[in-house]
Amino acid sequence: MNRKQKRILLLLISAISVFFISFFTYLGNASAATTSDSDVSETSSQTSSNGANDGAVTNASATTDVNANTTANSDESATTSPDPNETEIANSQLSTSAAEDGMVLLQNKNGTLPISTDDSVALFGGGAYGTVKGGTGSGNVNPRKTVNIWDGLKDAGYQIKTDDYLTGIAKDYDTQNAAFAKSHPMMGTFNYADPQISQATFDSAPADVGIYVLSRNAGEGADRTDTKGDYEITNAELNNIKNVAQKYNKSILLLNVGGQVDTKFIDQIPDLDSVLLVSQGGQNTGVAVADLLSGKVTPSGKLVDTWANNYSDYPASATFGANDGNTEKENYTEGIYVGYRYFDTYNVTPHYEFGYGLSYTDFKVATNSVSVNGTNLVTKVTVTNVGNKYSGREVVQEYYSAPKGTVDKAFQNLAAYAKTDVLAPGQSETLTMSFPIYNMASYDTATSSYIMDAGNYIVRVGDSSRNTDVAAVLNLPNKVTTEKLSSEMAPAVDPTVLHGSDNTYVPANQVAELASAPVINLDSSSLNMVRGNNASTIDENAVTTIVNKNSTPKLPTTDLDQTIVSINAANGSSLKDVYSGKITMDQFIASLSTKQLSQIVSGNLVMTAKQLASTYNMMKNGMDSVSSVDSSDPDTASALSIIGSASTQVPGAAGQTTGELKNRGIPVSVNSDGPAGLRLTPESKVNGQTRYQYATAWPIGTLLAQAWDPQMMYKVGDAVGKEMKEFGVDTWLAPGMNIHRDPLNGRNFEYYSEDPLVAGVSATAITKGVQTNPGVGTTVKHFFANSQESSRQTMDAEIGEQAMREIYLKGFETVMKDAQPEYVMSSYNQVNGQYNAANFDLLTNILRGEWGYKGTVMTDWYNLKSLSDPASMMRAGNDLIMPGGTQQALQIAATNAADGNKLALGDLQKSAESVLNTIMKTYTFAQANNLTAKSITPYDVDSIMTANGASW
Repeated sequence: MNRKQKRILLLLISAISVFFISFFTYLGNASAATTSDSDVSETSSQTSSNGANDGAVTNASATTDVNANTTANSDESATTSPDPNETEIANSQLSTSAAEDGMVLLQNKNGTLPISTDDSVALFGGGAYGTVKGGTGSGNVNPRKTVNIWDGLKDAGYQIKTDDYLTGIAKDYDTQNAAFAKSHPMMGTFNYADPQISQATFDSAPADVGIYVLSRNAGEGADRTDTKGDYEITNAELNNIKNVAQKYNKSILLLNVGGQVDTKFIDQIPDLDSVLLVSQGGQNTGVAVADLLSGKVTPSGKLVDTWANNYSDYPASATFGANDGNTEKENYTEGIYVGYRYFDTYNVTPHYEFGYGLSYTDFKVATNSVSVNGTNLVTKVTVTNVGNKYSGREVVQEYYSAPKGTVDKAFQNLAAYAKTDVLAPGQSETLTMSFPIYNMASYDTATSSYIMDAGNYIVRVGDSSRNTDVAAVLNLPNKVTTEKLSSEMAPAVDPTVLHGSDNTYVPANQVAELASAPVINLDSSSLNMVRGNNASTIDENAVTTIVNKNSTPKLPTTDLDQTIVSINAANGSSLKDVYSGKITMDQFIASLSTKQLSQIVSGNLVMTAKQLASTYNMMKNGMDSVSSVDSSDPDTASALSIIGSASTQVPGAAGQTTGELKNRGIPVSVNSDGPAGLRLTPESKVNGQTRYQYATAWPIGTLLAQAWDPQMMYKVGDAVGKEMKEFGVDTWLAPGMNIHRDPLNGRNFEYYSEDPLVAGVSATAITKGVQTNPGVGTTVKHFFANSQESSRQTMDAEIGEQAMREIYLKGFETVMKDAQPEYVMSSYNQVNGQYNAANFDLLTNILRGEWGYKGTVMTDWYNLKSLSDPASMMRAGNDLIMPGGTQQALQIAATNAADGNKLALGDLQKSAESVLNTIMKTYTFAQANNLTAKSITPYDVDSIMTANGASW
């Protein structure tokens, strides 16, 4: 290959990879929250290890030129007014409130907080300027304005005495960030290293209060590390915090981090007064921080993860990701003992326990009653603000401990939770929580069923996992089976090593409390098979193929048990005819060619076979070689500019369904990243006219969950749904809800918790909120066990069935049954030797056969299996391949007899039907056909818990 050919090839790879990493996206100013109309760019010192994602990221221009001829809905999905409208203003205020509700007060010696706005403040740390509003990758959002902590405090009236120091930090931050972005044009996460603060700087800044902001960022494509500057603090940071604590009468540490960091240093600084977990609070992080510090709002967040004394205390720490040098295989040896389930069962003392969080006031939590109502356990708790100065909110948490028996059991499990309204001093509120008693069942791999062993079930109520009182003892006289299933996705050899401990954590007053606790005798017969036999009855070897009665089709050969249904095809019909009942869906499907079916089940992107193969190699080998492309090269720059303006519907949106069949009444349905809001291009030009689509940057998923307030999350979802309709987006690629198995997952900030109940309820609340807006919906992701970013396209997670059922699948099961999201996104990774995206057990037997899911499954962006073997995905139940590119491969797989007819026509038809059924529910379809859209969430959904009358 000569030099010119190499240059052409490099240009092609660069263009394709940019397109794949960010389908018309704008990384913009990633996650730093400086107060201006354009964020500080946040791209990483950790380079992406394997390519793109749910429409990932590039450093593109904030303004995109769009050809109106290829942007059919531009006039409807944006506004020509540069001013914020009522929705944007209201959502900005809600974003602030959500951030305030989820920030966690970790320490407050001598009631140091709140501090008066009359106090002068010496503010330090790069995070004061480069405040991280959220992580990088698909979760990044481009709002109109972001407020960092520096400006948030100034706007609140605080006199900042370190403006000169912060101005210098800002200049250095911007210089380093720009250099990093230039050297990492694709994906990455910039983390600024705070320099040590000089004595002269301290001397020049006398103040009433010293505040230090410790920031960390992480993002898609790379995991975090147990090193200084990431999980551990640097020497400079430690010295800076010590000096701030020693030199000021009042000292405050703000943790602007998306996940756990080492906090044992806090105990080594006795002069440090207060610690506030700011987390990453979206576009108004600085406003929320100022409101909490000033006492305008009292902190009420609680941790949704265990914060250990040492990273090595986490059970997966030795082998997680690259820690053992092997990123391709991850044995989940800890089984069900994840997070507090491990720390409590194995009596490991955490630094901050799951559910922990302080307030400016004090509360008394008193259980009034525990009773059985049918098959539900109902608990009533009165919470009283016993402080005398500050109002506040409290979270009540209910746990249960199951008796030892035939399967592994954790010491305790979260069963329900509820949050009070704002209570003034002396004010009380009675909360009512309930949950199905059968939720206390454990999965038995020997019988493929959920069982409850006979014995005493202890119910505890309190304000954290390690601050509870025994509320009741439930006695089950006989062992019962609550639900029968079948073995699915079982590993060849169960990797589980941990099976429980006799040396568990024991609450201080447990013996006395058990002696006086009320005992409730359960009726075994009412619980036996209460959930029934839900084993999937779907035959993996069967396929139904629809043919036109008036033709003689030559069907592809198949090894499957094929049932042929011959009907009168409705040639020339439209999808609206199906909706209105003029024809059946089968008649419509029978009228479609293999090419048309392949278009329906693929996104709108079209690639040749050679491009598909090149993309596969690029995604498998990672983005490092592409990231080194010299984007200053004029040919490369030209290619990048074309890619940056390639949107065909909503500028910046991650993808869309095909636009090739509009003549059959199938509209284009647009989907947008990501978990922290709609990631769109904020400004674009249509025929020379500037149009605006500023979306709200919400707090990260972990912070939202830390509010322990499903009703608030419902409001956030509702607000996102309104923005979706405003911008012409049918599908939000969120929520992300994988379990926080280990703190070093680079994408934990997108996800909710180490606990499957918190994850499931949070995703349910968000989904119900979004889908209360008729015609728009969520995409629950990444299904499932996407617990690391390293080698995410190829890694194999070996997980035992009990851990799968109780920990990693449980949250997904909850949201499927309780909210019926529009889409589910399959993950890149393998579980037990098989890719999730092509796993019939997962996508058909479990998801549809057991859980009754009615929506559509889509791939993550450029999944390796979709690039190499899309036919296997159709067979498994993965209906929509995003962002496309596989149309030709699917046609060949379904028609090329010489290649073995890898894809049965019936499987292609089944996936197309699923996609079409979902499109008929969209707001876009309703608009195109003058119809009234309906909510995607049906009325007859299940509920895993109830809090104050609201079911989740």
